[in-house]
Amino acid sequence: MKKFLLTTLLLGIVAASGFAQTVFTGKPMYQIVTKRAGNYLGTITVELFPAIAPLHTANFDSLVSTQFYDSTAFHRVIPGFMIQGGDPNSRSGPRSTWGYGDPSQPTVNAEFTAARHLRGILSAARDTSINSANSQFFICVAAASWLNNQYSVYGRVISGMDIVDTIVSEPRDALDNPFQKIEMFITYAGSNDTLATVPVPNLPANHSFATSPTRLLRWDAQPDGIIYHVQVSTDSTFATTYRSVDVGINQYTVTGLAAGNKYYWRVRSNNGGDTSAFSTVWDFSVSAVGMEDAAAVNPIRVMPNPGNGEFTFTGMPAQSTLSIFDIAGKEILRRTNSSGNTCLADLTQQAKGVYFYSVMDEEGNQFRGKIVLE
Repeated sequence: MKKFLLTTLLLGIVAASGFAQTVFTGKPMYQIVTKRAGNYLGTITVELFPAIAPLHTANFDSLVSTQFYDSTAFHRVIPGFMIQGGDPNSRSGPRSTWGYGDPSQPTVNAEFTAARHLRGILSAARDTSINSANSQFFICVAAASWLNNQYSVYGRVISGMDIVDTIVSEPRDALDNPFQKIEMFITYAGSNDTLATVPVPNLPANHSFATSPTRLLRWDAQPDGIIYHVQVSTDSTFATTYRSVDVGINQYTVTGLAAGNKYYWRVRSNNGGDTSAFSTVWDFSVSAVGMEDAAAVNPIRVMPNPGNGEFTFTGMPAQSTLSIFDIAGKEILRRTNSSGNTCLADLTQQAKGVYFYSVMDEEGNQFRGKIVLE
């Protein structure tokens, strides 16, 4: 016999006898009509995520098609956390059995993803086995980050959260079971075929340079974005990838970057029913001397920049030293300015690309910047 799990694990569970062979064109929607003590309470409309959790979506759809959920109860309500229901025992069985489920029903394998347990998210209840989910589900009334990557998110509420809030506030017994039975009746309500939108990168600046082996990649959040897939590569065609990850927020920190490398990155969004095309490709470089190390006020001016090899540095402090480095941090030129404010640097023998300069005055002040050899 299954036991209630009253810690961070949600008890499960129950499942359908088989999955419907439905081909979803987008996110299937369902209306959950609720009744309290036999009287109409309100309707909750949910959409499911076949592009994120196809097994759980198909299972739920199959159960709805056989009217499995009708007259089952929301048997567990915890304010500030969630409401849970879908156990066949709650149709007419003793209250002491509600939540234990029917062990004869097949289970659904876990579909843990980067989708987060936020307010309104619908997720699969289970017991201690990660593959023990079946018909029972829960709806979050608040974010529950400790459940992320531990439970299978497969839908969300798109209208009727006020009804969910009413249910979660119902007077309840010591097992969090509402004193008055709250039944559900679920019917299919169509499909949300909205296409996922393409994210727009915004950080770090495109073509930027910095010395840090870590970069925070960020893009504009999409209103319907549930999961974002990020790719980072040293190859602009992404024939190979350095990182290829799913995240549930609109940013990702990439680590272990090597000095001297140029990295390309792109991102796409998944709205639960569709996956967008990849964003425009942005790039950044990791150098031994990067622009992000530059002083806030830099009196040095370089002309021309970009240039064909001969650069004039003006605004040089007297008794200062000019050093020029390639992207790997190797010093390729050094000039000492003993008087005046101008220094010449000849890079005509160097390969085209980006170089960095450092000017150090006699007091130890340092000014840094970037030059481009075309």
